[in-house]
Amino acid sequence: MKAALRSMVLTAGLLANLALPAWSQPTPDLLDFFSIATPTESTPRIDNFDETWLITGPISEFTSKVMQGPSWLQLEGKVVYAYYRFQPGDNALQVQRAFEKAAAEAGYAVSFSCSTQKGDCFSEGKPLSGVSLGILLDKPTDMPALEPLGIVRNYFYVGGARLTYVAKDEESSVTHMQVAFADTPEKGVMAVTKSVITGTPPELSKASSMHSKLLAGESVSLDNLLFDTDSAILLPPSRDQLFEIAMMLRENPALKLQIIGHTDSDGGRDHNQGLSERRAAAVVDALANGFDIEAARLASSGRGMDAPVASNGTAAGKAKNRRVELKLQ
Repeated sequence: MKAALRSMVLTAGLLANLALPAWSQPTPDLLDFFSIATPTESTPRIDNFDETWLITGPISEFTSKVMQGPSWLQLEGKVVYAYYRFQPGDNALQVQRAFEKAAAEAGYAVSFSCSTQKGDCFSEGKPLSGVSLGILLDKPTDMPALEPLGIVRNYFYVGGARLTYVAKDEESSVTHMQVAFADTPEKGVMAVTKSVITGTPPELSKASSMHSKLLAGESVSLDNLLFDTDSAILLPPSRDQLFEIAMMLRENPALKLQIIGHTDSDGGRDHNQGLSERRAAAVVDALANGFDIEAARLASSGRGMDAPVASNGTAAGKAKNRRVELKLQ
C-alpha cells in the first residue's frame, strides 16, 4: 500500500508540472487574469517560434482588404493561443473592462478597444454582428481549432463581439496580446487570445530536432527520462523531455510513435523484460494523461536487456543501456 501511494504521489507531482513550458521565455503573465474562467481543452497552445498577424486598430470589414492598412500588425516570435469560457450571465463588456484594468495594472499599454455593435472595430464605422470580427480573426489562416466549436469564427455567430489589443515592453522583448470576446451571456462569454512575445529567435527546438531524426528513419534515445531505481515511476526531472515530446506531437498531428523501453543486464531476463515494458507504458501514460495526447497515437513495448548500445561491464555503459527510445510507428 505504501509503495502504491508513493507511486501515486510522485506521478501526481510530475503531471502537475507537465504543462510548464520548457522555453526560456515564459507565457504572458497577463494570461493569469483568465484564471477566473474555464480554459478550453488543450489550451494554451504554444508555438515554439512562428509569425502571425494581430489586429491593433480599426480594420476593414471586407475580406478583400484583409491585412491591409496600419491596423494589421505582422509579428514573429513565440506565439501563444488560449481560449477561455466565462460563467453564464457575464457579458463581454464586463469581461473586457476587467481585463483592460488588469492589463494596465500589469504594466501593459491598452492601445485599442472596440465593439462590433458600436462599429468602432471597423474602419467603415458600421455596427455589425460579432461574426464579422470572428471571420477576420481567422485571417490569413484559421486560428487553432478546438472542440466542440471548431474554428474560431464559430464562437461568434450569436451576439456581438469586442476586441482589445495590449502590449508591454520588456528589457529584451515585447509582449503583444490580442483578445476577442464573443458576447454570448447565456452560454458564457468566450475569450479568444493570441499573444506574441518578440525578441531574439530561439535556436531550433529539441522537438523539431527529434522530428527531423524520426523522419530520417532514426530512433531517438530519451536520455533525460528518469525513473526510480528498479521501478517504472517517472521522476519529476523528466517533465522537460516529456514536454518536448508532447510539443512535437502537437505540432505534427499525423505523427504516431512507438515508445520502447530498455534496461541494463542487472537482474534476470524476465524481470528486465517486464521492467522495460512498464517503463515504456509509463511514458505513454504521462503523455496521454498529462498532455491530452491521443492514446491511439502511442504504442509501447520493451526489449529488456536484449539491445544494449554499450558494454554492461561498466557503470557508464549500463547507464546508456537503461534508456527509452522513440521510433515512428
